[in-house]
Amino acid sequence: MTKEDLTLLGILYFLAFIASMGCTKLIIRNASRVGLICEPTERCAHVTPTPKGGGLAFVASFLVFVILLFSWNYITANIALSIGIGSFLISVLGLLDDALNLSVKSRLITQILIISTTLLAFSPLPPIELPGLVLNVPYFSWIFTTLLLVWWLNLFNFMDGIDGLASTESICVLLSAITLIGGRNLLSDEGILIFLLIVSLLGFIAFNWAPAQIFMGDVGSTFLGYILGMIAVSTIINNSLNIWTWLILSGVFSVDATTTLLRRMLNGERWYQAHKSHAYQKVSRWLELLDGTHKGRVVAHRKVSLYVVLINIFWLFPLAGSTLVWTTWGPWILVIAWAPLVFLAFYFGAGTQKELAPNGRSYG
Repeated sequence: MTKEDLTLLGILYFLAFIASMGCTKLIIRNASRVGLICEPTERCAHVTPTPKGGGLAFVASFLVFVILLFSWNYITANIALSIGIGSFLISVLGLLDDALNLSVKSRLITQILIISTTLLAFSPLPPIELPGLVLNVPYFSWIFTTLLLVWWLNLFNFMDGIDGLASTESICVLLSAITLIGGRNLLSDEGILIFLLIVSLLGFIAFNWAPAQIFMGDVGSTFLGYILGMIAVSTIINNSLNIWTWLILSGVFSVDATTTLLRRMLNGERWYQAHKSHAYQKVSRWLELLDGTHKGRVVAHRKVSLYVVLINIFWLFPLAGSTLVWTTWGPWILVIAWAPLVFLAFYFGAGTQKELAPNGRSYG
């Protein structure tokens, strides 16, 4: 790639950032006219009506510039079409859910259809490798990957509950991934798309950081889960990264969402209903109590997001990188990476009625 190409890429990234920021402002101004307002409820972490559906801004920016990158031969047709068309359909589904509150069943069925169909573009999928076992059955890999990506897509939706958290986590995971990919692969299809998604998110997070002026909504959170999942699949196929790398990088969201869901199911609760028992929500409320001021909620949201950044940088990123050096140890490194996160999830009562008082004692 020539210097002129790199310069043009830089210009495109800058324009994508500006486009995302401009679209976000536009949605904030017009959200009430089209019914994209999130009203405070008992289960929400905000106290004032706030525009939602802001994810449409970085979705639109990303997809428009994917078309430009493809038309100028910076990315191949296979990844442009599979990721572009699939993410467009997922974002449309998310936008409809933001506006119409679709049923859980209809959302899941549609997500499965979109993801399973899109994965055909990546065939053949790599075998499932576990300690002492390799499952090289194409249909099994296809079904397993579909279910894993549906879960990954929805966990981003579950974890988008306080100001700036999903945006922050996505940027951390993407920056970690592109750093680990490194070298010439920075200008691979996946590298170019990762950079594009990062700048698109940066244009949005300026308005989503606590106190948020707008929420990304399902249109944004499900889109992010889908895009990250598809980029992960692509990097695994071309051996840039492996599944253990991605599971570790997504550890904050994966552990909290999975622990919360499993405990709610074991407790006989309606796991598919909205709730506020994720560990990150409980940590936020605890920090708000500790602050004790009228700005406590904003301070708590910022602190949770910053703690997530620190966990990603100083814990998950180094361990994810080690899976590329000691590839056969991937499953055990994953256990090491997730163990303290599981402990924290249980400590803060993820999936239960337990809450922490300012003195650190639990109640509820």
